[in-house]
Amino acid sequence: MAMNRMIIMKKEWLLLLASVFFTVVISVGLIRSLAPGLLGISSDLQLVQVDEKKPPFYQGIFNNGETPPAKFILQDALTRVRARPFFPRASGGSIGPNDILGFRNNSVPNTADIITIGDSMTYGNNAFMEQNWPGFMRQALGREDIRYYNMSTGGWAAVQYLDMMNHATIFRPRVVVVAFYSGNDSLETFQLTYASKHWNWLITDTSLSSSDMPKVKFPPPESEHWEVTFRDGVRTVFTPALRLESNDDSPVVKAGYAIMEKSARLIAEKAQQTGSKVVFTIIPTKELVYASRMKDEAIDTPHDYERLVTLEHQNIERLAGKISKLEGASYVDVVSVLQQAAMNNVRLYPENMNGHPVAEGYRVIGEEISETVKELLPAIHRGLYAWKEGSGYMIGLINNEGVWIFESMEIIEKNGWPEGDVTMIETRELSSLPHKGIISTVDRSRFGPGCCAVELTN
Repeated sequence: MAMNRMIIMKKEWLLLLASVFFTVVISVGLIRSLAPGLLGISSDLQLVQVDEKKPPFYQGIFNNGETPPAKFILQDALTRVRARPFFPRASGGSIGPNDILGFRNNSVPNTADIITIGDSMTYGNNAFMEQNWPGFMRQALGREDIRYYNMSTGGWAAVQYLDMMNHATIFRPRVVVVAFYSGNDSLETFQLTYASKHWNWLITDTSLSSSDMPKVKFPPPESEHWEVTFRDGVRTVFTPALRLESNDDSPVVKAGYAIMEKSARLIAEKAQQTGSKVVFTIIPTKELVYASRMKDEAIDTPHDYERLVTLEHQNIERLAGKISKLEGASYVDVVSVLQQAAMNNVRLYPENMNGHPVAEGYRVIGEEISETVKELLPAIHRGLYAWKEGSGYMIGLINNEGVWIFESMEIIEKNGWPEGDVTMIETRELSSLPHKGIISTVDRSRFGPGCCAVELTN
């Protein structure tokens, strides 16, 4: 009897010890994963397993081994194509340089005041990076305090513009400029929307399918090239049959333009949600750009050219009308200014069939867009500002030198600032200005209201 009691007690002790052991093991495991510092192991010394679905960060960012170095366009699961990161200036400067994300910039900023989104027309094929239309827009604005970022890639259309708008918000832009291209956006938009499960929620006409996509010959055969030399010697080659494919009066083209309009609406909504302004434009084909000059010089035009000019003009007018009604959105007409420029002895496009502008053509587009963007950019004035930092606020000064932080309220008062003479500002407004340090001295000519009689920017 006593022996049985001893056996039962021994089992109870063993169960108790086992329970305590497992409790300790589980507790230590939880502490190691949630608060490793409590056990004396710094979180930066913990080892983690490589996840095949999510590659290590630096291998993903600096992965140059995915394609031969000379390859410029890469395939992508969502955007279909993207440009290779770290691509240098090439082809005489007509493409590149690309930043780490594959966009045509010298670097990637933490914040960007103006972001441009588009296809190769906005990337700027045929011109140096500084001479694409975003580059000329930047020159026309003349704002050294503004940061710019171009998120454009050749082969993109409305779907990719919408996708990039969702990513662009991380830069906290003041203004986003989205440029459609009437030369091929409708068909490329249709193709990706109807062929990709990821984007078919944008479908506007359920009676169509990806099999309805027309087979477009690119590059077009020489039999479809139409060479024209104007009176002043300006010459180029038109391909109206190719561009008509994306503007013809067909259900596929109509669906493509409808998705473009839907994408514009969603982009405008995203801009409003994030406090950005959005500007749209539609870059026309060079055939439409020279339509007025054809009439002025009484040049006989082929049927497909006449049909293209008529239908493309209608498509642009219809889409522009829809965009102009979007709340919070602006529309810039670049067709008229390009047609006006084409009347002069200026080469806007190459002499071959290439439909991208050269530098002078991009200049016309960039300067026209700058007039609208300029109105949407508030000037930063010199003065006393406060901004949120963590759980509190910082008070600082913007003067000719840059941004200063006052050491104390006493220093602010001694430098002559009246109580309450401070304006709230977002920290992103300070990102492009040099930060100079702490103000701990009294110097009213430098740090007082007398330093702030004029604007910091024009």
